[in-house]
Amino acid sequence: MANNAYADKAENSTDWYDIGTPWKKNASFGWESDGLRGYVFANTDNSLLVVSIKGTSAGLWGGGPTGEKDKLNDNTLFSCCCGRISRAWTPVCDCFHENEYQCNLQCLYDNISHNELYYTLAMEIYEAVQDEYKNATIWLTGHSLGGALASLVSQTLYVPTVTFEIPGDQLASRRLHLPYANVDHSRTPLWHFGHTADPIFVGACTGPSSSCWYGGFAMETRCHTGKVCTWDTVNEKNWSLDIRAHRVQDVIEKILKDEKEFPSLPDCVPEVKECVDCGLWEFVDPRDNKTTGPSVTPTATKSVPDPPEDPWMTL
Repeated sequence: MANNAYADKAENSTDWYDIGTPWKKNASFGWESDGLRGYVFANTDNSLLVVSIKGTSAGLWGGGPTGEKDKLNDNTLFSCCCGRISRAWTPVCDCFHENEYQCNLQCLYDNISHNELYYTLAMEIYEAVQDEYKNATIWLTGHSLGGALASLVSQTLYVPTVTFEIPGDQLASRRLHLPYANVDHSRTPLWHFGHTADPIFVGACTGPSSSCWYGGFAMETRCHTGKVCTWDTVNEKNWSLDIRAHRVQDVIEKILKDEKEFPSLPDCVPEVKECVDCGLWEFVDPRDNKTTGPSVTPTATKSVPDPPEDPWMTL
C-alpha cells in the first residue's frame, strides 16, 4: 500500500502491487493536482481502511508534477533551519541569522505550520475519510515523506500508523507542537520500519558528498518518534550505505519477500533518549532573547491509552 501511493493505477503502472483479498482501492486523492497524493484502501465491508500517502516523487531528484512541492516539504520538515546548508543554497524560509548556525525559533514555528505544507492537507484527508466512514477503523501508512506525514497526523489525532524508511520526524513533530510529540512512545500506536543501509532513514544523507546534497535536499534529521523497527542490513547482511536502498521496493523485494535472509521482523523500540538533531545549531527566541539548544521545547506529556500490541496482526 505504501508503494502503491506512488503509482497511478489508471495508467496501468508496472509499479503497482496487487494487495490481494480482502483489500480493494476505495478512493484516491490528489492525482489531478501537483501536491499531496495517495489512496484509501479498504476491506470488503469498509470496516477497516488504510490511508496511504505518497512520498517524494522520482527518488531524490524531485521529478514529476509534485516534485517542487515535495522538495519544499522535505526541506521545511527535515532541515535544521529552512534548508540553509550554506550560502550557496536557496533556503525555503528566512529564519536563519547572519551567523550560519543560529536560527529564529518563532520564525520556524510560523513557517512549518504554513498552509502550503502537506501536513495540513494530510489532516484534511484523514478527517474527510473519518467523516465518511464514522464506524470504521482507520490506519495510516506511507514511505519516506509520505510516511512522515502519516506519522505527524498520528501524533495529532492518535491514529495507528505504520511507516517505511522515513526521515527523522521528531524535530518536525515538536516544532508543530503536536499533542503526542513528547509522550512515552513505547505506548503509542506508531511503528517506523527501515534498515541501516538507507542513509535517509538513519540520518546519514548529509554533507557535500551525499546524494541529498547534490539533489538539493536538506535531510538533516535522524531522530524518530514512535517505535523504530530496524533491520541491520549493514552489519548483518553486508549491505552498503546507498541512496538507492531508500526505495520502498527494496524493502518489499529484498527484505519482506526474502524469508530466508529475513525470517522475522525486527524488534520495535522507542528512539534512544540520547538522539539529538541539529546539535550545531542555536535556536533564538526573539520574544525573550533566550537561546535554546537543539531540542525544541515540546508540548506537555499526555496520558494515552494502550495501542494495539502488533500492527501486523491488526491489519
